[in-house]
Amino acid sequence: MTKNGCFMLLAALALVSLITGCGRPPQQAYYVSPFNGNNTEYHALPRQGDSIHAALYGSMVFFKGTANNYSVDDFWGMHSSLYAAHQYTHVQFYYGASLTLGSYDMGHWPYSPSVPSIYTFNNAYYANPDQLNLYAGSHSFGGVGFQGGINGVIPIGIGEWRLLGVETSITHEFGDYLSVRQQMPDSIATLINRNSLFATIGVNSELVAHVRDGEFGFKWTYGVALGHNYSNPGVFDNQTDATLHYYYFNFSFHYTYQRVTGFVQVMEATKASGGMVGIDYRLAPGARR
Repeated sequence: MTKNGCFMLLAALALVSLITGCGRPPQQAYYVSPFNGNNTEYHALPRQGDSIHAALYGSMVFFKGTANNYSVDDFWGMHSSLYAAHQYTHVQFYYGASLTLGSYDMGHWPYSPSVPSIYTFNNAYYANPDQLNLYAGSHSFGGVGFQGGINGVIPIGIGEWRLLGVETSITHEFGDYLSVRQQMPDSIATLINRNSLFATIGVNSELVAHVRDGEFGFKWTYGVALGHNYSNPGVFDNQTDATLHYYYFNFSFHYTYQRVTGFVQVMEATKASGGMVGIDYRLAPGARR
């Protein structure tokens, strides 16, 4: 190939790269509650037909996951709770308090000539990723909260179907990560939620099989984050080509032996995903029939 041919080929490749780069939308950055996607976990319940219809449980849970666009951030934490659970023929319900301590790692945003900037508040204008990277690093967080739920249950074969349930949670956040969000200017990110309260409501269904000295089961949950800053923050998400709404989906498997229930849970939410493992222990059997 001649010199002129090589030059023309390189020029054509550069032009294609420029055109495709200009066609790519700027990056988007979201900073919301660290409890997005991990605010609810599995709760053991007295099973239908037990002589025990009320019990007190303590739980310990470890969770880990990623957050933000393209999983730029990471988080992990420990969650403990104390809750009461009841069952009366075709109804089961629980309620209790929780404490969470963890760490949120704000990752570094890459700079690329083809994607040179980040959509800022309400996609109004662009910011350089270097401005966000000034906040990068690990930041502690914690929360105290309430969780509760109720479901209808019917017997099936060797087990029971907790056919439809409703759950809710609210957590008051504290710690360094909340302080960082409260200090960040709107002009450097697509969405920054500085509210210390994070609340959810969801629906679920669970199949449980009874075995000697215990049970095992699978549970599916779908829910949404409450408040207009999560339900309708006014942001169009480039990654999904849709208006941004915050939701969560959980899938859990549990096994109970006598007083101990172990579970694993997969979590998927808007701009967050991860998993948790935990143990529920029945502290007091409660009243008998």
